[in-house]
Amino acid sequence: MTAEDKPVVYGMRAVILRSWTNAGPNPSHVICGDPEAREVYVVGDGIPRSYPVYRDTPMVVLGETAPGYVVARPASRCPRDRNGYMASGAYIVQSGCYEDWISVFGHPLPIPLHDRAERRAW
Repeated sequence: MTAEDKPVVYGMRAVILRSWTNAGPNPSHVICGDPEAREVYVVGDGIPRSYPVYRDTPMVVLGETAPGYVVARPASRCPRDRNGYMASGAYIVQSGCYEDWISVFGHPLPIPLHDRAERRAW
């Protein structure tokens, strides 16, 4: 393992669940629009550091859109020419870390992935 490949971030692994509308490439969907992306890593405060996150692996952070309604958003900033992240129709669900998932969310259900970023109209 070289210094470039060494992980510097640790997080909780999750699998992306896509509907048929998210099956193909879509540049408006930052993570689920890439058919090669199969899993993401949940990172941030309060997240168990269960797995190393390697370079070029998508990362998401958790946020609330309303009290008690948790969603996952890309850890990277939304591009300036976009309106912000919104629901894409995809979800994330635990992958090999069931106990960690339950400790964070309190249930085994999928979490909505808000990674759609549409271009501004102006």
